[in-house]
Amino acid sequence: MVNIIVAFPKADTTAQYAGILEEAGHSVFRLCTSGSEVKRALNQCYDGIVLCSSRLPDVTADALAWDLGERALMLVAGKPAQLALCEHPDIFRLELPCSKGELTSSVNILVQLHRMRLPRRSEEEKQIILRAKQCLIEERGMTEAQAHRHLQKASMDRGLKLTDYAALLLQNRQ
Repeated sequence: MVNIIVAFPKADTTAQYAGILEEAGHSVFRLCTSGSEVKRALNQCYDGIVLCSSRLPDVTADALAWDLGERALMLVAGKPAQLALCEHPDIFRLELPCSKGELTSSVNILVQLHRMRLPRRSEEEKQIILRAKQCLIEERGMTEAQAHRHLQKASMDRGLKLTDYAALLLQNRQ
């Protein structure tokens, strides 16, 4: 599942775009009205797709794209003059006004692109991660989601791949 974050300055506009995506079968992770909210949401899910306006109250879409780096694919919706101000080379642009079909088609393409960018884990790597999660669940009383988040955060903090950190955790438990 791809985490989709929708961000527009007005809450009702944000909800409207999220509703269109959900009608099309997408699951929206978070609704935001500022760039700082987008950053916090992305810190929770680590990567995903951001659908936003060309300008949020605290940041432009261009500056936000530079801040987020490769963690998110950005689809910026706006009028042609606003989109022309977006200079980041990896921003995808959607001219407004647009139809629901154009919006959902654009998001569908980004979902496919996001999936292609994800690294594939071998069965052995999946088993290492599963065993590490089970250790955390048993020893610390975490839920599966908490254990997974713990592994993600700890591996990022140490600059390790998730599988490498999980193997290290298992090795230290022996």
